[in-house]
Amino acid sequence: MTTRYTSTPQRPPQVMETTVFQSGNSQAVRIPKEFQIDARRVEIVRDGQQLVLRPLSRSAADALADLPPLTQAEAQALDDAMAQIDDLLPLDEPELMPRTPRSPRKRPAR
Repeated sequence: MTTRYTSTPQRPPQVMETTVFQSGNSQAVRIPKEFQIDARRVEIVRDGQQLVLRPLSRSAADALADLPPLTQAEAQALDDAMAQIDDLLPLDEPELMPRTPRSPRKRPAR
């Protein structure tokens, strides 16, 4: 059984002819402007003679990597703001004084 990958709601598929070419050791396809994908990475699925491209979700790291670098003033303002936040739970607070080692407990005799 062949699975057909369609969007919801179903509408007639757009069809357009394009070109296939070599890019290094890989085969590449020119994607026309009308079919541009808003993604850096895609998943490709082979279903019989069909190849289906699906955009992959961006990770938070991808989104952060796309941000322009902070200026020195912005970085300082962020550092100042973060210094005012104390969101650690009490158990997560770093210990200021080392613990004194406890003496080993004796096991009760059986």
